[in-house]
Amino acid sequence: MYKVMCGIEHHDGCPALGVALERWPELAPTYRELADRKFAGVFEKYLADASPEQVATFLREADGVDLERIERHHAALRRGEREQIGLDQVKRVPLVTIEDQSTRLREDSAEGLASLKEGRWASVAFAGGAGTRFAAGLDGLQRALARPNEVLRAGGFDSGEPKGAFPISPVGGLSFYEIVLAQALAAGVESGRLPWVLFLTSRLTHERTVAFLGSRDLFGLPDDSWIAFQQAQEPRLDMQGCLIADQGGNIDQTGDGHGGVYRALLDNRREGRPLLDYLRTAGIEQLIMHNVDNPAARPFFLPRLGFHLREGVLFTLSAVRKTDPNEKVGVLMLLSSSGRLEVVEYNVLDPRVAGARDAQTGRLLHEAGNANTNLISVEAIRDDFEPTLYTGKKIVSRIGPVAASSFEKLNQHITRTLNPARVRAYEIRRDELFFPTKNVTGTDSVESSTRMLSALGERLLGACGASVGQGAVIDLHPACGETKEQLECIGIGPDWTIGRGARLYLCAGQEPINDGTVRLEDDSSLILYGARPYGGLALDAERRLTIDTAGMSRLRIGRGVTLGRGVRLVMRIGAGGKLKIPAGRTVTANIEVEVGTGEEKTL
Repeated sequence: MYKVMCGIEHHDGCPALGVALERWPELAPTYRELADRKFAGVFEKYLADASPEQVATFLREADGVDLERIERHHAALRRGEREQIGLDQVKRVPLVTIEDQSTRLREDSAEGLASLKEGRWASVAFAGGAGTRFAAGLDGLQRALARPNEVLRAGGFDSGEPKGAFPISPVGGLSFYEIVLAQALAAGVESGRLPWVLFLTSRLTHERTVAFLGSRDLFGLPDDSWIAFQQAQEPRLDMQGCLIADQGGNIDQTGDGHGGVYRALLDNRREGRPLLDYLRTAGIEQLIMHNVDNPAARPFFLPRLGFHLREGVLFTLSAVRKTDPNEKVGVLMLLSSSGRLEVVEYNVLDPRVAGARDAQTGRLLHEAGNANTNLISVEAIRDDFEPTLYTGKKIVSRIGPVAASSFEKLNQHITRTLNPARVRAYEIRRDELFFPTKNVTGTDSVESSTRMLSALGERLLGACGASVGQGAVIDLHPACGETKEQLECIGIGPDWTIGRGARLYLCAGQEPINDGTVRLEDDSSLILYGARPYGGLALDAERRLTIDTAGMSRLRIGRGVTLGRGVRLVMRIGAGGKLKIPAGRTVTANIEVEVGTGEEKTL
């Protein structure tokens, strides 16, 4: 019940409201707008026993909230769950398959490399959200990984860090963030021009992301190599459509989804102008967007860049071929009503549609699964497409756990605003470019991603003729290369033998590291951390790279070097440092060797 006392509204269900408005009368307009829009129920439901200070906190936060967006959220909640999409509403998407790509691979790769040399690309890694599901599973990590990587082995991960800081590579323990930057650096070295890397963060991850990256050497990357920018926050509503207050009186909010990237590019500022304008001025014409927790995303994969440009399209979606109709990924389809390409989320897909198969091939009719590595032309960026309603997430409020809803945008839904003729679906190899890491154990997890990263390294070694034993774990820094030819440049070949259960991590640039036979006996570990895998790096105003190879961290392994069974050899080589392992040396005891900047050592 509302009362008017001394010109100020009071509410019997929230005694502190009147006191707060009396102390801070400037908050009255915000309260009245909440009441006019039917959002004042929060005071009785969540703030009934709050202090005046907590009520004031809530009102101050509400003053910065876009209540028209909240009304659209509320309307979507009233409409209820989205209807399932049926067979008559969709058509098979024309997927540009790997077989299709093979006939144009050389031309697409050449165009991709040329565009990198021209500085036309930047990548955006989605590193927002809260990572609560991932953090909740960390207790099971020790049981999940029988042989943790070097960072986890040393207890080097704080569970309070953002997910992007998690050490995911199977031996060396590179974080998701470091892999993103290492992949960009490798592309920059190959093209001679360092592409911009952006991290889309949230209120919960921004400061710690900046602190984490600022505390790392990052392989000699020059300052100003990356940008962290923050997505907007949107209030959650409970399932009755009420705003939610937490213990301190704050409005419970969450990030506006990875589709909030467009709003963030338009709203965040750099050097006094919108970030998007800043990128345009720097010559950026195209963005690659991807999840930070896909360590195989390889945003600067040359054939895909070239395909996007040669097709003259505005948006290219990366897709993996589904074999399991129940896989929890969105599915690329054409909507019969509009002819537009749409990513249909698995939870609104009729099981009959998800399981439908081609009568001749037996393959799923709708087999293009969304990998969420998407390319967009800067000219297509806009923010006027509808968010997606998510419901049922349990959160903690002032009155205990409640089921909440959020209204978030998905980056691929911008295709709803684009000419369908300028949108493409591009198939990628799952075992090379899609290692989603949503959980700690099980499907799409730390377990599966580390296993697939190792398998990728093993295939590369095998292509060079190296022998890799069962249960070996392989971890290759992007500086080593992503092709057989690049690995052969550093000396990997038929004379390399990796024993059963052995572990190998190499962070080395494109210079031979050995003269001949290298043998890792069963269960041994050879681990090389090169602080400067390429050497000293400098950027000019147009981000052209100058490399001083005198600053390279160098390892030279003589012919016939062997690591004995179960032996650990860990080498950390600083900028300009050189380490030599003499020919014929057999290492029979654990060794950790540190080579300082400019120092030379022989093992």
